[in-house]
Amino acid sequence: MRDALRLKDVSAYYGRAQILHGVSLEVGAGEVVCLLGLNGMGKTTTLRTIMGLVERIEGQISLNGTPLAGPTHRRSRLGVTLVPEDRKVFPTLTVEENMMVAAKPGASGSDLTRERILALFPRLEERLGQKGGTLSGGEQQMLVMARAMLSNPKYLLLDEPTEGLSPTYVEAIRDGILAARACGIGVLLVEQSLPLARSVGDSFLVIENGEIRFHVAQSTVEGDPGTLERMLTIEEGV
Repeated sequence: MRDALRLKDVSAYYGRAQILHGVSLEVGAGEVVCLLGLNGMGKTTTLRTIMGLVERIEGQISLNGTPLAGPTHRRSRLGVTLVPEDRKVFPTLTVEENMMVAAKPGASGSDLTRERILALFPRLEERLGQKGGTLSGGEQQMLVMARAMLSNPKYLLLDEPTEGLSPTYVEAIRDGILAARACGIGVLLVEQSLPLARSVGDSFLVIENGEIRFHVAQSTVEGDPGTLERMLTIEEGV
């Protein structure tokens, strides 16, 4: 059995409201899986469920064959890191301090080190002494991405990392995702930008009303780039 982050028949609830309905998915080591869908369909809840941030969870979540359970900090220590949609920098810490607060070595020689991260995000190197709260939105997004990558997780969960960003910042985030994959980190990416998703994804899932409705291989999308648009259009018309 290959190393993977797996969800099997997972349901999630906020109070009495059931948001996820028997979700099953798998993200392998060094693989980028894109979770697509319209707003309110369960994408963010899927990421929050993996991190134990919903009120009630049913089903099985495992990390490389071991059950992933318990509080969020335990799941993080086991190697799963979430980059939420709202950019949570430490506003009174410098860029350097923000980056290094979570830094730890990885399990192999292909670690994402400070030097490698700054090469990916040169704008951050220019602002190492600047307070995190004074950065632009795009710079803050690069900072939270850099901080997450410096923790050298086994799996990285990204929630709309390019929302509202200019093309320059989108390209930097794309480079970061590809660098994580090259280091053997599995990535579960929630993303509205289909061009970005197509450029990094190894497989694609479409979620509708808390259920995975489509699972599309990268080869299918390469052969017919309009596949994802049609699936999301069908979803919108339901």
